[in-house]
Amino acid sequence: MISDGLHSGSHTAVRELVEEFKKFPGISLRSAQRLAYSLLNDEALKKSLEKMLALARSVEVCKSCGCFREVGGRCENCDNPGETICVVANISDMTAIKRVGCFDGSFHILGGLIAPLENSLPENLRIGELKKRAEAHPGVEVLLALPFSIEGDATALYIKDVLNSCNVKLSRIARGLPAGTAPDVVDHRTVSEAFSGKTIY
Repeated sequence: MISDGLHSGSHTAVRELVEEFKKFPGISLRSAQRLAYSLLNDEALKKSLEKMLALARSVEVCKSCGCFREVGGRCENCDNPGETICVVANISDMTAIKRVGCFDGSFHILGGLIAPLENSLPENLRIGELKKRAEAHPGVEVLLALPFSIEGDATALYIKDVLNSCNVKLSRIARGLPAGTAPDVVDHRTVSEAFSGKTIY
């Protein structure tokens, strides 16, 4: 019998390490194995992982707006809402919009879209927090930068109903984005045109 070089204890540890890597989005079994084996064979990678963990522990998600901030620190995004709060589904959409440079105001990250079949319900999103922000800043514009999909439209309508009693100007980006497409997967020009053609919602 040919040995694989692992004793039962170490084999269990390696298998568990692979399983931990598989928890990351987009990581397949083969990718998880490659990452685990590379980490075990490279001391420099171990130090990099330790640094990444330290950096990750120094940052937290703001419970009010969903943006990142230093642990225990103030949220600059919440402190300075400006005249407009741009509502997006996730961090990736916010990053794409910032990269294009078509909006420089405050953001509000919902943490997803309303999708009952995926168990993503209104109470799972930061819609209540959005209402609190709107109530705290009367007259602010709430710009919905949500995809034009079944989930995006349902979320937009729900937000419109929630904010109906608030003193806000509600608008939505233009339909320049292909149906069902989020801002983080289209080109700069398309995103920019969608923002420049926003309409009252």
